[in-house]
Amino acid sequence: MDIPQLKLLAGHIRGLLQQSSCLVGHSQALDLIAALPGLRNWPEVMAFPERVAACELDTTSASRLAYRINKRFSVEVEPKQLLASLAHDGVTASRSVLQVWPGGPLPGVYVTTSEQAIDALLARYEDATDGGLVYAEQAANGWQGSIDLGEYGLWSSGIDRLPSGTLLVVGPLKLDQSTWKDSAERLEMACLHALNSEHRVAVLVDTPTPDRLCEDLDLMVRTVREEESDTPTALQGVVTDEGELQDRRPFARGYPKPVLIKAQADTGAIPRAALEPLRRELASRTHGMVLFGASRITDHTAYEQLSAALALTEHAGPAARIMPRHRGTPAKDWMVPEPIKQLPFLPSIDSAYAQGYRRMLVDAHYTEGDAWLDYDDVLFMGATYGHDVKEVALHLVARSGRRETKALQDIVAVLGLLHVQGKKGTAVATDLFLRGDAVGPMGTEWDEFEEFLKSHRVVRWEDELSGLLDAGTVTAASVKKSNPRNNYLADFLALRRGMKKAS
Repeated sequence: MDIPQLKLLAGHIRGLLQQSSCLVGHSQALDLIAALPGLRNWPEVMAFPERVAACELDTTSASRLAYRINKRFSVEVEPKQLLASLAHDGVTASRSVLQVWPGGPLPGVYVTTSEQAIDALLARYEDATDGGLVYAEQAANGWQGSIDLGEYGLWSSGIDRLPSGTLLVVGPLKLDQSTWKDSAERLEMACLHALNSEHRVAVLVDTPTPDRLCEDLDLMVRTVREEESDTPTALQGVVTDEGELQDRRPFARGYPKPVLIKAQADTGAIPRAALEPLRRELASRTHGMVLFGASRITDHTAYEQLSAALALTEHAGPAARIMPRHRGTPAKDWMVPEPIKQLPFLPSIDSAYAQGYRRMLVDAHYTEGDAWLDYDDVLFMGATYGHDVKEVALHLVARSGRRETKALQDIVAVLGLLHVQGKKGTAVATDLFLRGDAVGPMGTEWDEFEEFLKSHRVVRWEDELSGLLDAGTVTAASVKKSNPRNNYLADFLALRRGMKKAS
């Protein structure tokens, strides 16, 4: 580059800032453009022409200019965009030689599910860079040559000013329904650092489907924002077990076809009074939410009913189970009924949908209340705690934000079971709501929601529990003991006592 070219670029910068309503004088523009060769102002440009001659228009020089523009005029410009804009003005942009590990792999995002692969990469990087620093999240913050990115992680200030080629280690990213969105945003930021600052980013991922890792990460980056961008192009490859940053092209190679697993025809977990009405209701349903609740708290409350419902919904398409969260004891994820255990265990609704699954089993207690509302061609089946259909349904509706009405409209059936210890074992009182053709209230009044759910029950737990009490199968004391903090039960027992006194 020479001084006339630099002066030409100063005029380009002046016009560029005017488009952002930032008026810059001629001399100010010259002082700004002096950042390209790393000089403080235009007099230094004139005094050190050899520095100008050695200057190349690359990411590093563009980053210096972007920093100076932001510092002096509070106008944020991405170095990559600035580089592309300046290159149109007669100066060829050269691909910069990476400042760190210049002979190493290309900048980009490299992924793995192996902690050992990250350890091997750190050792390889240290050897290749003669002790170069690593900037890391939890996945590598114990390495002796790493600097902890701290509370702000990839949003920490100054990452984009690190030398190009620097190694960042991110993660572990946990892929499950509760963390999917947050992990997608972190992965997007990793891609932006790789694109804009030419860093190498290694990402450690914890996922229930390691064989679909690249496809899931590609999906996350493509869908984290509504608008299209070139961010997914930063997904460069994988970290091998030997610690190599290895290209993978194409990065995402497509999901396998969905697996259709025929459910066992065991519906014994659904009480007889509810089975046939529920079967008729679900026979024509291919979208919406079917909820199951039970008063007995276990590691997988109401999963027996969830499992039985698989045989009632096979017409709706292939089924998958969605991982709600990462447990401290992962083995408990598999302590479920056999028909559920056989289903693909996928990290998110988004991932399952992209793979073609149209029946999804979710833990309604840990799933965001509106996470399922954008899918009008999926039949969701959820399990949670509670025996009264109002309690079970409104717990989900309450977590749907401003979409309460849609959440209520999309709930097609609710089955609740009250377990009471009787004289001959556990007795069950059933509560069953079926929507049928009813539309339901269109407002947001909770009283209307409750009345709608209550009035469209085809089996009532109050009637069933009264029958158990009258027959002597259970006692009022055992009912109260089954769930002492439940207001529905307390009100029921109080009303029953009042009726007996009145008679």
